[in-house]
Amino acid sequence: MGDIQVVDRGANEIVVFLSGGFGTGDNDPSPDRFTEAVNEVDRLERIDGLDHVVVNMHSVTGIDDHVLEFLRALVDRGNRRGFEVSFADVPGVARATLHDANWPLVP
Repeated sequence: MGDIQVVDRGANEIVVFLSGGFGTGDNDPSPDRFTEAVNEVDRLERIDGLDHVVVNMHSVTGIDDHVLEFLRALVDRGNRRGFEVSFADVPGVARATLHDANWPLVP
């Protein structure tokens, strides 16, 4: 089961924690939850006046198309609203899937 958690770290940063395996069972977040997370990040960015969001994947054991769509939506929203999205602690399984999807990752 995968989980999404948006954490506002005050004046420092907003972190989106992805954890678990996505696409592995009935308890996966619904597509609506991904949309809610994008909207929540956008709302927090406007409130805090920050320009950077970190997506932390250190506990991810698998990702599916919903996660890829979420990441694209988050980056697209950031491009429109003026905040940058970066990734932290991307494990090998997630890195391989992102690479296969032609996602540009900076080492």
